[in-house]
Amino acid sequence: MIITPAQAMAFLLILARLVGLFLTAPFFNDKRISAWFKMTLLVWVASLLIFVVPLSTKAPNTPLLLMITILVEFTIGVIVGFTADLIVVGIRFAGTLMDTQAGISVASLMDPSTGQNAALFEQLLKWISLIVFLAIDGHHMVLSALYQSFFLLPIGSPIDFTEGIRYIMTFGKDIFLIGMQLASPIILVVFLVDFGFGVLNRVAEQINVFNLGFQIKPTVSLFIFLAIIPGLGNALLRIVYQVMDKMLNVLYLLQLKG
Repeated sequence: MIITPAQAMAFLLILARLVGLFLTAPFFNDKRISAWFKMTLLVWVASLLIFVVPLSTKAPNTPLLLMITILVEFTIGVIVGFTADLIVVGIRFAGTLMDTQAGISVASLMDPSTGQNAALFEQLLKWISLIVFLAIDGHHMVLSALYQSFFLLPIGSPIDFTEGIRYIMTFGKDIFLIGMQLASPIILVVFLVDFGFGVLNRVAEQINVFNLGFQIKPTVSLFIFLAIIPGLGNALLRIVYQVMDKMLNVLYLLQLKG
């Protein structure tokens, strides 16, 4: 089989979009996955896509135009992956809230998947969310969204980043909502525990409620976390599907209108 220059150019641009996705999307951006495995997967997926996605009839004819086109394709992949990563960011925020309320945020360990420090609940939530994400084929959904992006935003087509970036800026609200939804049981219970300590401090001032809180709040928080685990699956499932819808919304908004 002879590969034409147009196909080689299309392969390069498809690869650029895939690289952007793999750098930001959950599971694919895990630092523990071998770089050689990622590179092999990138080339394999790009080799499959080149035969099924629409190819541009106008190839970049200057080095500058080629670099700009590669940068645009890379940015599209980053946007798709960043939107998918909203799942992990929101869940990490929920774990941070839980750890802070339970008073164990200082007891953090290095998370090898991100290279950042994470406390107990943050790491537990991340692992549970990753299991749910893989169990419902979330990684396939991300690749499917990227595949659809080649039809909504063909290679080399003009892109309008204005509405897409404006939509992405609203993700801060979504991260906060995801975090509060998942962490609200522990936040509420710890608030009641603190209220009880306040009453106890007024009734029996000789009791050192500050030191007492170091033992009771983490213990109560752990029991509450174990109690809500059965319902976490459905909550995380709903979050994953909501984020997948947002990925498609971003792609539609990136289309050049008119």
